[in-house]
Amino acid sequence: MTGQTITVSATDGGEFSAYVALPKGPPGPGIIMFHEIFGVTNWIKESADMFAEQGYCVAAPEMYWRLEPNFIADHNDPEQREKGLKYRGALNHDLAIDDIASMITKLKTMPECNGKIGVVGFCLGGTLAYLSAARLEIDAAVAYYGTQIHEFLDEGKNIKCQTVFHMGKNDDHVPEELLNKIHAALIGIPNIAIYLYDAGHAFSNTHRPDYYLKEASRKAHSRTFDVFDGLR
Repeated sequence: MTGQTITVSATDGGEFSAYVALPKGPPGPGIIMFHEIFGVTNWIKESADMFAEQGYCVAAPEMYWRLEPNFIADHNDPEQREKGLKYRGALNHDLAIDDIASMITKLKTMPECNGKIGVVGFCLGGTLAYLSAARLEIDAAVAYYGTQIHEFLDEGKNIKCQTVFHMGKNDDHVPEELLNKIHAALIGIPNIAIYLYDAGHAFSNTHRPDYYLKEASRKAHSRTFDVFDGLR
């Protein structure tokens, strides 16, 4: 990993950490990257580094900090996985959005950020990316296989920025019934695009050989970069 960890002040008191990866060239769009249920893992840090190589100023904040600061789980450990799922259910989404707003403010102060803000998230983070698009003034959002988007479909009408969803047709966490429900509720809203892949959950996670699909991930990332490149 080539980035660094910074501290961000929360609006209601307290602090949380964020892994930051900076672009090597001129200032680029600020991208907030939301983690899966496993926290800011090495894969998230590697992904932030990879996005920074595209010329973006990337920050990956810890979203479980109120539940357990610096929480990181091993997806191969059933107990840790269960804790991650438990925290997903316990997460206060309103406070999470407040934290994201704080992260946006911090990101905009960095000279490597051009002032434009996009968000991207995976699994749990996909839901947070969707909610950011619906509740915050941002410039673009990308959600990879968000697991709770179906619980907030009534907020889709509030989305004004370009928003892209990457969904697996064989996602056991977002089965076909929910996938169809999401598609029906959101596909007619301006600036929203939904892409379906012959893949399951976590198809972009290179640390999950049981799920990772190189071609689906490549296509999804290419479409993501097309969106964020529009913020230059």
